Amino acid sequence: MNEWLIALLAALIGAGAALGGSVISARSTREAGERQAAAALEALRLSTAEQRVARVHDQRRQAYVRFLEAVGAVAETRRTGEGRPGDRTDLQRAHDLVLLEGPGEVATAATALLEQVRRDARPDALDRAREAFLEQARTALR
Repeated sequence: MNEWLIALLAALIGAGAALGGSVISARSTREAGERQAAAALEALRLSTAEQRVARVHDQRRQAYVRFLEAVGAVAETRRTGEGRPGDRTDLQRAHDLVLLEGPGEVATAATALLEQVRRDARPDALDRAREAFLEQARTALR
């Protein structure tokens, strides 16, 4: 019987060791999986943030270009007497878009440029306001 008891104890010890090893292995695997999942979530969060920044940058750039094109169209109409009846309306819409997209410094410069256009300012005053807007736009797009 001693041999039977020794064999039973050996089998129980082997089974316990296997079970303990499985538990330890499972915990280790789970912890590694959790670390990988956390790293993947962080990478996704960073990627999403970078995509948002790129999207905002692109939207602002498009708004600034649209505003400059509208300013140019109104200035050209004033200079040549030829243009579209909706040029001033397009300018106001483009200005509103710049106000929406921001930032504040660019919106302020856009409003100053719009006022120069509305007052039919002299070309040098219009050029100064345009340069101020461009400077603020470039700064915002960096």
